Amino acid sequence: MTESYTLLDAAYAAARWGWYLTVFLVLGASSYAPFLFRARTGLAATHPELAFDLARRAARIGFASAGFLLGFVALRLYLQSRTLLDPGEPLTSEFLRAVIGSGWGRGWLRQAAMALIAFLAFGAAIRASRFGWMVAAAASGGLGLVAGMTGHAATERGGELGVLLDAAHVWAGGFWLGGLAVMLLAGLGACRSLPADERPGLVRTLVADFSRRALIFGPLAVGLGVWLAARYLGWGFLFHLFESRYGTALFIKLAALAGVAALGAYNWRIVQPSLTRPAGEARLRSTARLELLLGVLLLAATAVLVALPLPGDEM
Repeated sequence: MTESYTLLDAAYAAARWGWYLTVFLVLGASSYAPFLFRARTGLAATHPELAFDLARRAARIGFASAGFLLGFVALRLYLQSRTLLDPGEPLTSEFLRAVIGSGWGRGWLRQAAMALIAFLAFGAAIRASRFGWMVAAAASGGLGLVAGMTGHAATERGGELGVLLDAAHVWAGGFWLGGLAVMLLAGLGACRSLPADERPGLVRTLVADFSRRALIFGPLAVGLGVWLAARYLGWGFLFHLFESRYGTALFIKLAALAGVAALGAYNWRIVQPSLTRPAGEARLRSTARLELLLGVLLLAATAVLVALPLPGDEM
């Protein structure tokens, strides 16, 4: 990032934001792979048409998200290169090769490779290919693994476990918030064609399946995020949040995270039991959309955060 925040910096932050959004959707889609969903719910045996429709919808979301992800990967390379040049200086192929040959560039190459594999695999998964689903799930996990290779996790402050801890943080967040988005888009979408007497019970089954995973991945994402912040800033970081731009962005991320967690708890304890009533599904849609909106804000703060210098490293 340049010394003063410019439109180029804002564009680069927006590209990172789009990258995180699509990675989370890819991870969320992979969590609905038929071999995983079948083991969790048993709907493939009791309602095979619903299970098939949901898997196809999830694969389409994964395919579209991976396609956009490839675009954001290319855009990030261009914008990262532009931030290293003086205004008006031409961007040459030699300079691009130099950027790709750097530590950041090697991380970018791995991210690009995982995005391409996910795109091709989800394309096969749409056609109900079991192998396609297996590769898509593996590539989605790979995206989480390489996410930290272009950020603070790969620096000295991240330490030997920095990239792995960042990967676990991305995995947990993607399966949580990305899974919620896919549950709303693919799961509730697949339920629209069901008979009125069957729909409430099956919607509750889908929501219960997601809630069980959210109770694991939500706290895990929060805990890993706090651990990463402490590795970068020290365990007393909460007392120094407003002493740097990094701390301010971290505060915004933590506030959004608290809002997401609070809404998730509300959905689990209040909304989910009401799904047996006619108005329950509409209530779920409203609160879950608000939860996702806060999640989008959280990822926006993350996109800014990963490019800001850590306190003490400012130029």
